[in-house]
Amino acid sequence: MARRTKVVTIDAEKGRDHGKTFLVTEMPADAAEWWAIRALQGILGANPDFDIDIFSAPLAKIAGFAFVGLARIPAEQLKPLMDEMKGCVSVQLPDGKTTRPLLPNDVEDFMTWVELRKEVFEVLTGFSVGGGE
Repeated sequence: MARRTKVVTIDAEKGRDHGKTFLVTEMPADAAEWWAIRALQGILGANPDFDIDIFSAPLAKIAGFAFVGLARIPAEQLKPLMDEMKGCVSVQLPDGKTTRPLLPNDVEDFMTWVELRKEVFEVLTGFSVGGGE
C-alpha cells in the first residue's frame, strides 16, 4: 500500500502564497515512528504534570494533544522535528502532475508553514487536528 498523500492549495486571500499547491506525503513508517517517539518525549518532558493516559485515550485525542504540545517543546529539541516535517512537503507544479522538492523561497508566509505542518501532522497520524475522526 502506498503512503498517504494530500494535495494542499493555500487559500490565504491576501497572502503571498495564495494559490500555491503543495503535496504532503506521509513519512516511511520507521521514520514516522522515530519522529513520534522524539515528539512525545519532548511533549511529555515539557508537560511533566500532563494527565492523559496515552495507552488508553482515543487516538484522536492524543493526536490533538500532540499537535498543540509541539509548541511547548524547547526550541533546540523542536527544530529537528520541524525540519523533518518539511521533508514531507513538495511543490506541485502548474501542470498538476509534477512535483519537486521545496526550495527555500517556495513558502513566503510563515502562516503557510503553520497550515502545511497541520496537514503533515494529519497525514502522519490519520487524524484531523481540528477534531477527531
